[in-house]
Amino acid sequence: MKTQLIVPGFRILKVEPRANDKLTTLICEALPGGAAEESELRLFPGNRNVSIKSKSEADESYRLRIKGVRRADLSEGMVLVSHLWPVTESREGLFLHDGESIPAESEAFRGGFCPDFNRERILPRGTLKRQGAFITVHFPVSFPLLPGANYSILGPDGKPRFFTLLWPRMPTQDQFRQLNAMAPRRPDPHPDPEEIYGRILYVQGFVKIPPSLGKDLWDSAVRVYDWVLEKRRWEALCRRLMKISSRPGGADTSLLSIEDYPAELLLDLARWMVAQGELSERGGWYFPPGPPRLSPFHRGWLDRVHKTGEEGLRVGSLKNDVEKDALDVLERAGLVRGGIGIWLSEEAYQTLAGRLLEGCISGDVLSMADARTKLSGSRVRTLEILALMESDGRLIPGRDGNLRTVR
Repeated sequence: MKTQLIVPGFRILKVEPRANDKLTTLICEALPGGAAEESELRLFPGNRNVSIKSKSEADESYRLRIKGVRRADLSEGMVLVSHLWPVTESREGLFLHDGESIPAESEAFRGGFCPDFNRERILPRGTLKRQGAFITVHFPVSFPLLPGANYSILGPDGKPRFFTLLWPRMPTQDQFRQLNAMAPRRPDPHPDPEEIYGRILYVQGFVKIPPSLGKDLWDSAVRVYDWVLEKRRWEALCRRLMKISSRPGGADTSLLSIEDYPAELLLDLARWMVAQGELSERGGWYFPPGPPRLSPFHRGWLDRVHKTGEEGLRVGSLKNDVEKDALDVLERAGLVRGGIGIWLSEEAYQTLAGRLLEGCISGDVLSMADARTKLSGSRVRTLEILALMESDGRLIPGRDGNLRTVR
């Protein structure tokens, strides 16, 4: 039995007038795939993230209160779909040939019907053209596309023709050549979605698959959450992410960037490597496991902080952004603490925190005066220690900013 790709989500029926509520209220119906359960959805057209703050059901409609998009950018017919489905937006796509004749020259068409994205036949006018075993379709504006889904297009005679999407944009010349080599004769115009995603995987080396597909479809591939990667591609990407993360101070999501690969794939792969113990993560930064890797420049700065002992290195003594960045790197590596008024080595911080909590039990209250007496240091250093202990969850700040409770 063929797997049906039916996306869960909502179609907007009405945008309610502005009220005193800061959130926007929508009246929606469920898409054919059912109502989405996630609180974070994507809005199409536009491919924007939307947060669902509340959802209630009445009869056959849903009342959603949302955040993340301006009311002026919402209109009837737009859809909110689950992040788990690989829906993209493009002005062009590659479809499988339906077996009927197509002129060699471009032919104009009118929008047809797609139950998820085009119930109102808002698919824009465009052109289609025969390209080997496939049909290229060009839209005047971007439109949501899902590989493996069926779309209908109305020809000049007004009759619908049904096409299955293979590639949600235009392939490169090399990709197109490989796709054509896989189809020396006209392929099945409506194959199982597994075949569609298998072709993308073979040509592209990776593919995000819908939740409705099986987990172990391809023996030579590796599954990483919602992604499937060809094994050699997976191995190469893991090595690249390890190298990027090995820089002093690690790498955040903005640095986990490799040309021709989606940021979403690379972030999921980094998270997967953390789960496998191949990377570590602290505060949104990724590192190789084991001791932090430092350059001689950063080791010099670490020695300088160590030499200041319990007094710490004053932030105000740093001369330029290079020096400030060096301390930030050491902090991300877990070697120094602070950064508001002073920097302390991790060892100095733990010594001072232990001194402050000496003789205390959970529930005891410390005033600012108590802290300064115990630490025997400047107000700047005392405030730094208190702030760090609050962020570590060792102290609970009071409302007036003067008292702290030992957790």
